[in-house]
Amino acid sequence: MPKSRRNKVVSLTKVKKKPKENKDKLIDNIRELAGKAQHVLLVSIENERNDYLQEMRKRLRPGTIVCARNKVMQKALGVSAPEECQDGIHKIAQRISDRCALLFTNQKPEDVQTLFAEYKPLDFARSGAVATETVTLPRGVDALAKLPHSIEAHLRQLGLPTQLKEGKIHLLGDHTVCTAGKELSSDAAQILKLLEVKQAQFTLAVDARWTKGGAFEDMNEMED
Repeated sequence: MPKSRRNKVVSLTKVKKKPKENKDKLIDNIRELAGKAQHVLLVSIENERNDYLQEMRKRLRPGTIVCARNKVMQKALGVSAPEECQDGIHKIAQRISDRCALLFTNQKPEDVQTLFAEYKPLDFARSGAVATETVTLPRGVDALAKLPHSIEAHLRQLGLPTQLKEGKIHLLGDHTVCTAGKELSSDAAQILKLLEVKQAQFTLAVDARWTKGGAFEDMNEMED
């Protein structure tokens, strides 16, 4: 049966915003925040977790943290003096790299750093993260005693030399799950989570700061 050529009614509620419109709106928002804030801080993020970031947003209010693509944040601030949205703020844009965010605040930078130092929760490390300590499981039943026997087959799939005997999981030999300083494999990350071993610490650190009027400080240079 041929397709109908009649005009179809499309509900505007189902029309998605164009990516460019969202990008332009975000750029305008960043520029507006920069115009109102006394300080703009470039913040590096380690072991980012959404729940922890949301908690930090609450603690920093009425300040605002913006996490966006680096190129978008750079364009919003301007990477050169002729392009910058505020005097001297291009120096912040030039240092945006890796996983970072912009904090727009009227709080003293020292108070912000105190908040960062006070909030560093631990979480389970993900695949690819660097192990902070060596974890070795001894042969026998003690190391896996807290795990239900129904998970034994899964443990073998993860590379653990296990066997189910009389309803208990036996580790047939000493096994090193991870080594300090080396990247975690996907299997190792899953094992650590099952054992409730947390090796990832969520941290925020101020890398640079801009103050209204054009003052700029690179915190890394100050440490050197």
